[in-house]
Amino acid sequence: MMQTYKRKIEISYYCLEDNRNLELEIFKCIHNDSRKNAHAEFTGEEIMTHLYIKSESERPFLQNRLVCAELEENGEKILPIVTVNDMVVRRGGFLSPDELGDYLGIGISIQVDGD
Repeated sequence: MMQTYKRKIEISYYCLEDNRNLELEIFKCIHNDSRKNAHAEFTGEEIMTHLYIKSESERPFLQNRLVCAELEENGEKILPIVTVNDMVVRRGGFLSPDELGDYLGIGISIQVDGD
């Protein structure tokens, strides 16, 4: 039986490359299917995430009219671009853990090992 969700949120990251940025790594944790499934079971909210890397494929950048327009107007320097529910919410940077948590309705805490 197909589950019905109270709310659906779609977050897409359009990046030039995978540079192992901390905010990108946090998004990748949310991008994990088991985490999305656990969130859906706990909250009844469906999370859809997409991570597009331009150096791997330009197709998603050309198919999204908002992202394509941003690139035509500003060039690759505008990347990364973050969209939430088909609205551009960030240009030139990633969402912070707090911002990502706000969109998802969860708290995100991170621990970074010191050098």
